[in-house]
Amino acid sequence: MKKKSKDARAANSARNVQPTKTAKGGTRSIHSAPESWRLYIGVTVLVFAAMIVAHMGGYMAEKTGGLIGAAVVAAMFTIGADRMRRLMTPLGFAVLAYMLLAGASTLYARAGKFAIAEFSCMLIAFAVFAGIVLYARESDRAFRRVAGVLAAAAAPVGVLSIDAASCNILMRPFRTVLLFLDSAHDPATGTAFYARLNTILGNPNTYAGLMSIACLLSLWLALTAENRRSRILCGVLLTINAVSYLLAFSMGSLGIFVLAVLLMLALCPGERRVSLLLLLFQTAVVALAVAAVSVRGFGDTVTGSPLPMLALAGGCAVFCLLEEYVRGRVAAALEGRGQTLLIAAAALAALVVGYLIAGLTVTGAFTFGQENDVMRTADLPAGEYTLSVRASAPLHVRVAYKNTGNLIQNNDTELAVGTTDAPISFTVPEDSRLTFITFAGGAPGDVIESASYTGAAEGSLKLGYKLLPNFIADRIQDLSANGNVVQRGVYRQDAIRLWKTAPVFGRGLGGFENGVVSVQDYYYETKHAHNHYVEVLCNLGVLGLLSYLALLGTAVWSLLVSRKTKPLMVTVLGACVLQMFGQAVTDLTWSSGSCMVMFFGVLAMIALYCGDTLRVGAPKKSGAVRIPVIVVSLAFVVLLGLNLIAQFKLYSADLTIDDLKTGASIDLFEKNDYKLSYLLSGGSEAGVADKYAADLQKAESNAIAIPLAQYYITIGQYDAALDTLEHGAAYMRADEQVWQQLFDLYETMLDPVGNMDALPLLGQPDRYTARMKAGYDKLCAVNAQQLDNVNLTARNNTFLGKLLKVYALSGEELNTQLAVFSGMVADTAYAPDVNADGAPDYATTLAGEVTWHGDGSFTAVTDSVVVLDLTVKNEGDYVLSVTASDLAGVSAAIDGEAVPLDAAGRSQPIEEWGGGSDAVITITVPAGVTVSHIGYAKG
Repeated sequence: MKKKSKDARAANSARNVQPTKTAKGGTRSIHSAPESWRLYIGVTVLVFAAMIVAHMGGYMAEKTGGLIGAAVVAAMFTIGADRMRRLMTPLGFAVLAYMLLAGASTLYARAGKFAIAEFSCMLIAFAVFAGIVLYARESDRAFRRVAGVLAAAAAPVGVLSIDAASCNILMRPFRTVLLFLDSAHDPATGTAFYARLNTILGNPNTYAGLMSIACLLSLWLALTAENRRSRILCGVLLTINAVSYLLAFSMGSLGIFVLAVLLMLALCPGERRVSLLLLLFQTAVVALAVAAVSVRGFGDTVTGSPLPMLALAGGCAVFCLLEEYVRGRVAAALEGRGQTLLIAAAALAALVVGYLIAGLTVTGAFTFGQENDVMRTADLPAGEYTLSVRASAPLHVRVAYKNTGNLIQNNDTELAVGTTDAPISFTVPEDSRLTFITFAGGAPGDVIESASYTGAAEGSLKLGYKLLPNFIADRIQDLSANGNVVQRGVYRQDAIRLWKTAPVFGRGLGGFENGVVSVQDYYYETKHAHNHYVEVLCNLGVLGLLSYLALLGTAVWSLLVSRKTKPLMVTVLGACVLQMFGQAVTDLTWSSGSCMVMFFGVLAMIALYCGDTLRVGAPKKSGAVRIPVIVVSLAFVVLLGLNLIAQFKLYSADLTIDDLKTGASIDLFEKNDYKLSYLLSGGSEAGVADKYAADLQKAESNAIAIPLAQYYITIGQYDAALDTLEHGAAYMRADEQVWQQLFDLYETMLDPVGNMDALPLLGQPDRYTARMKAGYDKLCAVNAQQLDNVNLTARNNTFLGKLLKVYALSGEELNTQLAVFSGMVADTAYAPDVNADGAPDYATTLAGEVTWHGDGSFTAVTDSVVVLDLTVKNEGDYVLSVTASDLAGVSAAIDGEAVPLDAAGRSQPIEEWGGGSDAVITITVPAGVTVSHIGYAKG
């Protein structure tokens, strides 16, 4: 009976397949019975939903999606051995190895919370991969269907991104969906446009990684369309994806895209190459025209302009008309005319080069549109300059420059500010890499007619680029000195430093995000290394990098093997592989949920349609692959289920201490959160609190040290608190906020004002005061190594001044030390100087020039004003004292009110309310006078 059923299915299949001749005289199978369009629309919607959940869902939605993905994978792998054989290719095994290593890393990751969130997105993408490989049909038509599903699933992202920055009609209801997926979703995401479309995905470069693949697939679909209906649908899809991709203007992605298109041309069969070349030209012209019109409807905020959406619709119509009536006829006319084609291609290349040269050189006045500021650059040699500007209305002008340090830190150094009403003088330093001039305050219609400079060099700024859209002109300004490019090099360097801490297996998914602050030379915020090769090395070690390279290697191998038998498929898939793995050098696309779904979909197409000749597994042995995948998938269903149960309880209104204990026991990935919450919520069960605290002390985390130290302080375990803070400061050495919180906690422990428990600590200076002084010394050492300085608050600096004086008096009686905390606000002889510039950290030269001598004294080079920003903790009457080489002409003020000084440089007692109030002391000193000491203490 079973055999009969199988034969019946085979006969039925045979009736639905008809042979047809190909262009080369061969035959291929085409299913005569039309496949349900509803099915493909449904699948497209599911893939789009997977992209959105994996990228914009927030932690809970991502993990829920990962759980569903794992369950779907487990169910799909219960199929028979015949279908499982599709997966048994080198690329299929490489994908399984990559997923296995990533999943295993969640069990030892430094930050389980980050790891499971990223792996959940990978599970969603892997479900798409498995669905295509195991369930898509193995035919030319099915290949087109899969390519169409992936390209069409990305198109709504582009449409919504354009809509969000313009008329905001489609995004209003869609934001409701996003807020459901992530309650912390920022409604302003994607609404701004300045030099590029910022997109609903937030990061234009990540968005570009997704849309670049959608564009390549759409190009191929348009190229191979066989009837009018297909040409129109594919033309609309290609126009939408191309325009939205161009508007993101990701230069790194576009650079790789150009190479991918050239590879596509090289791989394309000869009889289709002319048609592809014309299609590329047609797409570029329409996309550029639509983009140039669209930018007029974008603004810094939602403008409500329908222009971009109307331009997109018009572009689709024009493209379809060209596709239907022009491209095919031109391609037919050029067919067989190789010499004519070469001449035309050369002329086209010359035209493009000529246009680019003209676009960069033909400039004039700049007219403000929706933007209210514009930045232009000039490569100026060192020297003195004067900038003169002619504008139709007064504008603010800021002149700045970037040196190598600025490029690394992605900031600039201001040289001068002024207005267009008067010339602006500035000096370009020797180490300048590029000068930046920003014009701000412009209203729509205001015109900058000219901006010329004289001095060490003479010339004028290029303002309005007549042949380039503004968003392109703005983006090319800093190509010769781009801070983002240099900063990515820093990310890679720091990722390598982290990799060395766990070279074989890595730090686990999320390991870079968790540990990057511990190796930074200056503080910056990023979750990824912007180079997936380095990031996978950091997170998954050498084994992980090998598995990732195996994805690339086996994909290329599969394409090479299929080059002769399936040239059209290899044409598009080869370009996609170059784009996916090429952009991975500069961007975080392989860590982006939406891109992962698209990339795994492309890998599935290669494994299914180009890996068939490399299949190595016998159907009877498929259990060796199927069973482990099912077991691992079900294991993550359980683990993610327990995680979600614990998380829902954590955020419920009736959370109890016992719930926190339960969460710590069942949630493998975020157990530290429950343990910390247990301690901070007053959990004190014998044996439990101590164990939780000990576990947390061992954790490498960028968020545990400060609250754990606070817990230790509340229970009077000051040594443990200091141990925790020392560990935390070492792990978060570049984070200014952590250092500020550290010294706040030092003050909480050691300052006896309002805290009598501090007395025993002051009585053991070697045990406590010395350790806190060592914390100060450690910060000084960090600043000596950093490219920028960790700065402290006025409260921190006031406390440190007391700490340093108490440390110097540690051999004195306890009452002497108590007097420092109770009666002193400032003593410049003991002022903190964490940036080692010789000046107290709480001192600022407001006017003039002074020379600090490193001992709290300074000499006024010119008439100067020095300001001390302090915090008064204890109320009482305070006296300001100033010791100077000549008190004549020296004056003082506190909080803006003049304070007379007597012949000894002392003021009358000044009432302070204390309680952490600010005290701003202003000292005015004539040129040539040396102030040896400033003090502010109870009289």
